[in-house]
Amino acid sequence: MTKTDLHNEANKLRQEKKYDEAIPLYEELWNKTGDQFDGAGLLSCLRKLKQYDEAIPLADEIVKKFSDFRWAKNEAIWTYIEGKLNRLEDDATVGKIVEIANAIMTLNPEGVAAKIVVFKVLKAAKAAGEWATVDEWADKLNPDVLSTTPMTDEEGREGWSDQSLWYNYKARALVETDKVEEVLEFINEVINKFPRQKKFFLRFKALSLHKLGKLDDAHEIYRSLCNERRPDWWLLHEYAKVLNDEGEKDEAFKVMCQAAVSHKKLEAMVTLFKEMGLLCKETGRMKEARAHLLLSSLIRIEQGWSIPESISDKITELNSVLTNKSAPSSVREALNMCRETWHDISGVKADRAAIRQRKPKRGLTGKLLLGKPDVLFCFILGNDNMSYFCQKSDLPVGIVDGEVVSFTALPSFDKKKNTESWKAVDIIRGN
Repeated sequence: MTKTDLHNEANKLRQEKKYDEAIPLYEELWNKTGDQFDGAGLLSCLRKLKQYDEAIPLADEIVKKFSDFRWAKNEAIWTYIEGKLNRLEDDATVGKIVEIANAIMTLNPEGVAAKIVVFKVLKAAKAAGEWATVDEWADKLNPDVLSTTPMTDEEGREGWSDQSLWYNYKARALVETDKVEEVLEFINEVINKFPRQKKFFLRFKALSLHKLGKLDDAHEIYRSLCNERRPDWWLLHEYAKVLNDEGEKDEAFKVMCQAAVSHKKLEAMVTLFKEMGLLCKETGRMKEARAHLLLSSLIRIEQGWSIPESISDKITELNSVLTNKSAPSSVREALNMCRETWHDISGVKADRAAIRQRKPKRGLTGKLLLGKPDVLFCFILGNDNMSYFCQKSDLPVGIVDGEVVSFTALPSFDKKKNTESWKAVDIIRGN
């Protein structure tokens, strides 16, 4: 078989996705000719079969020899993304991720490849709180070329798009790096661009105003955001900081209590509990102060985290004052003590009876989202854009994913999310 015949046969097998059959032919050609097309074809097959131990050294060689050959360069880019960047351990440092990402970016990736590389860095740097890195790497992408199509979760609810995520990363980085004047101008340009995520961008504006000492303006934004039905706990937490800085200590603590009651993951709120303890101490509520500081500390111990010396010192100081009162010795004990305060101050209680008083919603229609076959429950995305939980055993026989259904919704309670929910019953086909 001539080189031309061998080349044609290798290409044919690759195009037919018979990569394991094409590889020996490409290897023979590559060893004989060193031709850029043969090298790119071989690299493509190795990558598609996830044989990265052979693909990565070949990509290194091809990049050195044929840096201007676009096909070969693209194959090398995707080899590095799939074989290096995406195979990093979950605990990889930001520095290691940036090192690999920088090497890929020198090859000038475009489109989806560039987005994957940059977003990998942005996500890791955000998680590590390295906001200067987020600010720097966000600028490596042009947001105008990113997708504006919202991503959907397993319940069919629309969320962020690639473009709105980019703006979120950039705005947060500007806030965290104290470029507050710049972020205000930035937010004013995009505030109405993403109506579904408007509250997040308003939040960045409020944070910037707070940093600038414009407390009244920040207060007004937070007040508006926190007057929405079921505001996020972290918004309440930030609002409380503004109130505290304005000298409204009692109102700040009340809002903190509302934040504490509205969220279930204690480990996410250790800073909130610490600040509640310090505020209680400042206002003379020594017993509550110690309970909150101990709650923060005991959760840290449970999670294997260190306890700041400032907290330990405050607890020691409070113990010397509260000599005749026993201190809580476990998370549960501290939590129960703190919850009494939260419910008393905020007036918010997990009243299941009130949930049962909600009336059923009848005559609803929506689209069925079956989800994974091995899961016993699914969801209906209602025409009112709300999600309704249902058991698959309650569905009509033979119904398929995406089918339009009519149903009744009964009040329920989502224990996992610690919030009100709805269960779909009396489900029938059509509308």
